[in-house]
Amino acid sequence: MQKNKETGWLEAKTSGGAVFEAGVRESKRNKAIRRIAEPLAKKHWHNTGQSVTKLHRIYRIAEYLYKRLKRPK
Repeated sequence: MQKNKETGWLEAKTSGGAVFEAGVRESKRNKAIRRIAEPLAKKHWHNTGQSVTKLHRIYRIAEYLYKRLKRPK
């Protein structure tokens, strides 16, 4: 007879270690970029039928600023 495992037990078992750490690191990076981009988007992009290209540019600028923050001084 096969034991019934709780839902998601395989994912929990396989997502430990380096894979989990990489996911957390990526999540923190994305959150930092969103925090940098938020005031820029508020000032320069009003959701009034504009193309999304401008919003993508704002996020690219936020990524650049995030990388610049991480540079050694």
